[in-house]
Amino acid sequence: MPADPYAFYAALPVCRTFAEVTMPSVYTALPEDWVIIIGDVEGSTAAIERGQYKDVNLVGSSLLVATFNALGHANLPFVFGGDGATIALPISELERARPAFLATRRMARDGFDLGLRIGVVPMRDIRAAGHDARVARVRLSEKFSLAAFWGGGLAWAEKMVKDPEAGVKYRIEEYAAPTAETFVGLECRWRGVPSERGETLSLLVQAVAADDGARVRIYTEVVTKLREIFGDQGEGHPITENQLQIARKLSEYDSETKVHRSQSGRLGRAWYRFQARLVGLLGDWLMRHKMTAFKADWGKYKQDTVTHSDYQKFDGVLRMVLSSTEVQRTQLMEWLHQRYREGELAYGLHISKEALVTCLIFEREGGHLHFIDGANGGYALAANKLKLRLAALAENKGSGIPWLSP
Repeated sequence: MPADPYAFYAALPVCRTFAEVTMPSVYTALPEDWVIIIGDVEGSTAAIERGQYKDVNLVGSSLLVATFNALGHANLPFVFGGDGATIALPISELERARPAFLATRRMARDGFDLGLRIGVVPMRDIRAAGHDARVARVRLSEKFSLAAFWGGGLAWAEKMVKDPEAGVKYRIEEYAAPTAETFVGLECRWRGVPSERGETLSLLVQAVAADDGARVRIYTEVVTKLREIFGDQGEGHPITENQLQIARKLSEYDSETKVHRSQSGRLGRAWYRFQARLVGLLGDWLMRHKMTAFKADWGKYKQDTVTHSDYQKFDGVLRMVLSSTEVQRTQLMEWLHQRYREGELAYGLHISKEALVTCLIFEREGGHLHFIDGANGGYALAANKLKLRLAALAENKGSGIPWLSP
């Protein structure tokens, strides 16, 4: 019987709390025969300005879903980034995953008129360039764990894939039509989830330090400050059961329809949209009446959705979506900006009124995973601010007072 290509990742110990991601000791080097998949929507900022923020978000989620379906394996190291995703794979699985990459590129183009850049960067190249990527597993629930990454290897891989010249050897340029199975399980049926505290923050924080010791200190202080401001019992969670509402209008199913029927005509899309809405409304009725049906306890479905949401993650950058009051947000920004002025970190923060939820359904009874972002640009616009602050720090070495305001 052939060896399990995912045995390395499955055997890693699972961190019980998210705070452990700040400790390098919990990470293990990715094997030499693995690759890093970088996927991101080209021109995402312009697309968001055109009002396509939901589309951008859904294309990033779709890359993950298509890859899981192609490999029959959801327990992979990955990070959802809003306008894209990063995945680590054994190189032996690359050819099986490749059709998913090509199909997602085609769907993004045909369904949303968006370009999806995808690159494959071997760990050997990352290490040859003097960088590394280490991975850990962090408990999300009894059914799921999420990956966290340490080291500059992922950032270097992304830089290479985006480079017009150096990226040629890494980028995938082909397209292929998706099949009926490519995006099975991808759903976008929750309405935007309003923040119970008034604001939804999409937050990115990157420590600016040359050694692990300093980075550990900075990230530990950031996580401690977040606990101090938002509490340690999930008070900052961006979605709650009370705020989750199923979409009711046919137009609210347009984006999901474009993913699943990018190659269909008007009638094919209309039929899918009608069916998706019907299933969504049935699920709403089952949840409201706390029914048990279709091998699922629907009274627990919203609770499971909250539990299985990836609202906090780490890949060398701390990424979080948080429900916040104006006072909490001001307190956080003042603290972050002071540390930024001291040259210890850079940050990006985008403020909206609600969170977006994109769902991956393996099975209704607890086997569903949910990708979270802030509305109106979320992580993508926060990333732009992070990049500006990183550039400002580089230009103001030693001055201590970078130019970019909160």
